[in-house]
Amino acid sequence: MKSLKSKNGHLDLFVRFLHGLSLESNQRILGGLLDQMDSHPETIQKVLNNLKEVNSDEISPDRSINIFHCLMEMKDQSVHQEIQEFLKSEKKSERRLSEIHCSALAYLLQMSEEVLDELNLEQYNTSEEGRRRLIPAVRNCRKAELWCCRLSEVSCDSLASALRSNPSHLRVLELTETKLQDPGVKLLCGALQDPLCKLETLRSVRDDPVLSQVEQKPPAEKVLSERKWWRTMKLAKFHLSSRDGLSWSCGTRLIDCSLSKTSCDSVASALRSNLFHLRVLDLSYNTLQDSGVKRFCSGLESPNCKLETLRLIYCSLSEISCDSLASALRSNPSHLRELDLSQNQLQDSGVKLLCGFLHFPNCRLETLRLSDCSLSEISCDSLASALRSNPSHLRELDLSWNQLQDSGVKLLSDLVENPHYGLETLIQ
Repeated sequence: MKSLKSKNGHLDLFVRFLHGLSLESNQRILGGLLDQMDSHPETIQKVLNNLKEVNSDEISPDRSINIFHCLMEMKDQSVHQEIQEFLKSEKKSERRLSEIHCSALAYLLQMSEEVLDELNLEQYNTSEEGRRRLIPAVRNCRKAELWCCRLSEVSCDSLASALRSNPSHLRVLELTETKLQDPGVKLLCGALQDPLCKLETLRSVRDDPVLSQVEQKPPAEKVLSERKWWRTMKLAKFHLSSRDGLSWSCGTRLIDCSLSKTSCDSVASALRSNLFHLRVLDLSYNTLQDSGVKRFCSGLESPNCKLETLRLIYCSLSEISCDSLASALRSNPSHLRELDLSQNQLQDSGVKLLCGFLHFPNCRLETLRLSDCSLSEISCDSLASALRSNPSHLRELDLSWNQLQDSGVKLLSDLVENPHYGLETLIQ
């Protein structure tokens, strides 16, 4: 247990050596160095059973693999043979895997010369701890789905290590229904900043009955149905609170997570140091509030940030966030193509601030969604004025579920009908 709890594995080989001393053949070879040793089969069997049943809840999944190596040192081939049979089986989901089976499987998959296309932990019939023990296999796959894993800090450390592996094969990572805290998020964000990390997609999505209240509206339905496996990073379902803990609790989708200001800073840091991989950031349905948006806007200002899509749907934002976003986007304007701020209380004053970015000559925004933002015809006037100043780029404007009045709609409809302007779609 002491070796398993070490962070650098400096005792791993020694522990394997000690277990290897249980073999009579090794005792004969080392007889001159050892005191009298009697072989007790019942004791050996007890050691084997203990190894197979070690509880490693607080132990790194990488360290847990050493338990399997200790069994091999004792010439117990049972686990290895059972895993070989499992890999050949056509009905894998029907076979229950113990924790030690999962450690053995993680080792074999990790050492395989063939890179696995997809690793979905939900497909394995095992315990929650068993799924955590499979995490090291992430090093040798292109897409990993870590469903329903209660990821502790040590598990996140193992996952972060996999993201930094060389060569790095992982491109898509699903953290659906995982439970994280700020230390874990910080470890993962640190890995995202590593030049070796080639991750293109990071998602966290959940199911929640509460969501039925917002699914009645088209923008929410559209966002929730999107499954774009291109350069996307979805850090979905965050909730800003005064606590330092980040809780991605099971049983909810895109609602009610606890993202602290510390984690918002981590996201901003990842944006600043991202080596041109990140294209889409979706923080929808998280109570970020204006203070959270202000913190990660420092990442948007960085010349290293190449975001093309930013979604902040239903994030408890006000016109203050519009000011922060407009300022950040004016500093780094040329990449963003889609901005979705739907279902926030932006008010006309917020849209007017946002138009400060739309007026900007280097603005290349093609899609702007402001559905259900408590807007009136005043916002239509501000938007029409901004588009007349910079007419060629915006293609789609969504102002549905607002009180625009006929006069406001006509201002924008005229732009749609005018061939001198790029606006093609107006949703009202």
